[in-house]
Amino acid sequence: MRSRSPVYNAIRVVLLAAIVGYLLWQVVAGREALLSLSPQWEALSLAGAFVAAVIAYQCLFLGWVMLLRRSGHYDSGNTSSYLRIWWVSYLYRYVPGKVLLVVERARMGSAVGIPVAAGAALTIVETLLAILAGSAVSLLAISYYAAGDVPLLFGVAAIAVGAVFVFPAGFRLLCSLPFVRQRYPELETVSLSSRDVLASVLPYVAHYLLLGVSFFLLSRSLQVFDRTDLAGLCGIYALSHVISLVALFAPGGLGVREGALAVQLGRILPNGVAEALAIGVRIWFTLIELLCYFAVLVFCASKSDRLR
Repeated sequence: MRSRSPVYNAIRVVLLAAIVGYLLWQVVAGREALLSLSPQWEALSLAGAFVAAVIAYQCLFLGWVMLLRRSGHYDSGNTSSYLRIWWVSYLYRYVPGKVLLVVERARMGSAVGIPVAAGAALTIVETLLAILAGSAVSLLAISYYAAGDVPLLFGVAAIAVGAVFVFPAGFRLLCSLPFVRQRYPELETVSLSSRDVLASVLPYVAHYLLLGVSFFLLSRSLQVFDRTDLAGLCGIYALSHVISLVALFAPGGLGVREGALAVQLGRILPNGVAEALAIGVRIWFTLIELLCYFAVLVFCASKSDRLR
């Protein structure tokens, strides 16, 4: 992989600093709205938010395992190693450029019999499925503009479900493009049918829905949302994820995801509250990621020194 140019790195740092600086400035500017809140931390809601988030991340792992199985590279005796490979490489997305996630997934996978090219290709496919699934779930954000219009809500739900079923065709079309085949030749090592892609995308849809549920339960403690906001929050959080995934200059989507979420929340919450909630939710999910990561390191022993 080629290293990024100094100009690109400089632009990336400036953009990220600008986004983070703007969010913090908005928090300070809206401190009166923040101070007016009366949080009520309910143990049941927090526990639900925690469980939903933990299961959401396991859905991502399940999606990768399904890709391994359907591409013919799965071995049931390596489940513990697969967990370790996925979680260790997953946190590499915080490294600028997100290149090491692909490199480490392929390198560590080779220790358990996954060809390097296939490991790299499956990581690319995994990212594409995450973007496509997030795009489908983000349609739920339209519920905020439905104003109780039940037919419109059903229509949005139908579009979301339909989008999932057109994913396989879209994926096959994308892989057939000359630019994609030249830029990512590793994709040729992975043979996935439409049925394979359709089945594999479902855990990613569940991932975004569960993250939305966790976000909803956590934010309810601030008493700024009610139950009717659940679908909309799932949608706007999924959209913020998609935007951060396609923003290659942001390590782990840092700054970009919070900015996208704050802009959307700003339509329904006071300035300052939206930005603080966006930052707080990032911290919440990052802590859960780290907890899952260390749990895997403790309980999932590697079969090779290469996985340590």
